[in-house]
Amino acid sequence: MEKQPNTIPATEENLRLTQDATPFNPAELSRPYPVIVDGILGVASVGSHGAYSERIYVKLEDEHPEIGLEFGTKYFRIETPGICLWGHNGQSFTIEKIVD
Repeated sequence: MEKQPNTIPATEENLRLTQDATPFNPAELSRPYPVIVDGILGVASVGSHGAYSERIYVKLEDEHPEIGLEFGTKYFRIETPGICLWGHNGQSFTIEKIVD
């Protein structure tokens, strides 16, 4: 049986890029963090990602039925650790940060 990775509930704080960029301060971005989104492995990060406003960016190994393989939006919030609310219609996904 395959060992499951150790995870903690993701928050905006623990997914924040350690090195970010904006149009006013171009820089190389730090690496996104390994995550599990609704059971799918991937990476995610919170930051400006070179834009003007903060956003979440997710890239998954397998297609998610709602957010696809790659997803980014500035319309998000993580009020309850591990649950990312996004969009304007109450959409959400679970997100766990892999810590091992």
